[in-house]
Amino acid sequence: MTMTNTSSPITDYRRTTVRRILAPTIAAFLATVLLTVPALSRANAADEPRASAHTTAAVTSANNGGNSGEGSGKDETVYIKAKADGAVSGIYVVNTFDAGQPRTVQDPGSYTKVTNLTTDAKLEEKNGTVNITTLNDKPFYYQGDLKADTALPWNVSVDYTLDGKAVDAEKLDGADGELAMTLRIAPNESADKATREFADAYVIQAQGTFPQEAFDITDAGDAALAQSGGNTVVSGMVLPGETGTFTIRGQAKDFTSSGWQITAMSLDMALDVRDQDTSQLTEQTGKLSDATVQLADGTTSLAQGNRELSRGIGSLATGTAELNRGAQSLAGGTETLAQGAGTLAQGNRQLADGLAQLYDASGSMSDGVKGLPEQMTALSQGVTTLKQGSDALKQGDGQYRQALAGGQQTILAQVGGDIDAAETASRQAYAQALAAVQQNPGDTQAIAALDKAVTAMVQVENAKGQYQALGQALDGYAGISSGIGQLRGGVDQLDAKVNGSSNGSSADSAAMQASLMQLAEGLASMHAAVGQLNTGAQSAASGAEELAKGLSSARDGANSLATGAAAADSGAHSLASGAASAAEGAGQLDDGARKLADSVKGMDDKVLDELQKTIDEKLGKGFKVHSFVAPANTAVDRVQFTYVLPGIGQ
Repeated sequence: MTMTNTSSPITDYRRTTVRRILAPTIAAFLATVLLTVPALSRANAADEPRASAHTTAAVTSANNGGNSGEGSGKDETVYIKAKADGAVSGIYVVNTFDAGQPRTVQDPGSYTKVTNLTTDAKLEEKNGTVNITTLNDKPFYYQGDLKADTALPWNVSVDYTLDGKAVDAEKLDGADGELAMTLRIAPNESADKATREFADAYVIQAQGTFPQEAFDITDAGDAALAQSGGNTVVSGMVLPGETGTFTIRGQAKDFTSSGWQITAMSLDMALDVRDQDTSQLTEQTGKLSDATVQLADGTTSLAQGNRELSRGIGSLATGTAELNRGAQSLAGGTETLAQGAGTLAQGNRQLADGLAQLYDASGSMSDGVKGLPEQMTALSQGVTTLKQGSDALKQGDGQYRQALAGGQQTILAQVGGDIDAAETASRQAYAQALAAVQQNPGDTQAIAALDKAVTAMVQVENAKGQYQALGQALDGYAGISSGIGQLRGGVDQLDAKVNGSSNGSSADSAAMQASLMQLAEGLASMHAAVGQLNTGAQSAASGAEELAKGLSSARDGANSLATGAAAADSGAHSLASGAASAAEGAGQLDDGARKLADSVKGMDDKVLDELQKTIDEKLGKGFKVHSFVAPANTAVDRVQFTYVLPGIGQ
């Protein structure tokens, strides 16, 4: 059974304790006390519920607050005839008067029909009363019928699903498949106050009987299952004022059922919680009392600590402001470095592109020289021009090599003469500066040192990249320079042979051919060297571009650091404000904890008193019994309700 009420953890704990105390007591009470009541009139026996010891639980001799003495009042048993789905089709009240001195009673009640269940005397209801005369030797019973739409203390309904689809009860006779039925019992909130009082004071026991061969129950939720012959009996209990839901699932095969019987009654029992074992509860309240004293002591320390914390956070806010300014400066510096690295990458790319063009030109020159032996006639003028060009090339060769070597020396001078040592020193300085900032984020000198270390490290890395690029260019150019020397020697010899000879002998021609071959070999060597230099230049250009990307990432990181520092500055000021409020709140908490410690003293008795109050409510203590039919009539010993839902296929 699933309860729909919601409550706080404290209420849940109290309810659990109440259930733990009440459950065995109520179970024993319902199992041992039975009441046999008379059958309904013979005229209704075929189509109306019949009272029996199997459908009605008994009450004790206590009258639970009723004002009638023995023999002066009556018992009311209210039978509710319902359809298989729980819809009410008839309400019948059996009024019972104990045997004793014969007396005439004007019993209040407005019925649609009255039936004498004891004698043949005809009974009538006039002006809201039924006149009867009790007997000396046996109880007197009469039945009064109420309208089917009379408001009852509880609403009862049953829903069915077969293979997951909703189905009406009348269609379940002989059904096969996965069957689920849900019985719901809830207080009737729309009933008047007198009627609702029964729901607030009465306990309900619901019982359903199902042939095992027709319904194999696989899940009954929290309801109890019992075997009775070839039947499975499902039962559950709903405490006063609560709502109960029973869901039973299983496999139906040629389905039938014996229906539901739901009985509501007053427990009429008294239970003193101090007679029960409440040591666990009182032990916990004792611990609570000790804990509140410790809490009060702790809140005093907490208040002092919060005041110290407030002062410390004020200093933190000052430090984060300095960190914010340093981070903004760092972001500006990395932006400048990133721009410089971009310029370097662009220049290296242009150098690589120029060498690629030189490589193509030297190849064309080498190919052209190979055809010179066949063009001796026109060679003289070309040789003169070639010699002038070779002289200029030799001069440029010296200047280029001097420029490369000079560039390397300039870079070495900038980093103190040792590029690797400078790189190691810059990285160590950066690591030391970063560690100093991590240890003391608010130290402005540490932040400035970190900014300076980052700038120095980037400068050294930039210088190393340029130095390596110049070295690669110088190494690659060595082959070119050698080729230029060979080219000039060949051109000089060619010039001497072509322009310095007067007789044009065959020997000179052969010598000219040899010189041209030497020139062709020199140009081929120069072409190969330019190819190597071109490869190195492409690698240098790629390295410079990667450096630019790395510095771009460093710039983004510095900007993120600046953003984070600004946020930290703002958060630190907010934290400082919150810490001040927390310090004030801790002082108030200290005062409250002291008051709490005082208030929980003697809680053992308070808890037991509250628990006793809850148990009394669940037992219906204090409920003044009155007639269901005529609430103003308190000359009633007890009132019971029995809902009868017929079976399916019976």
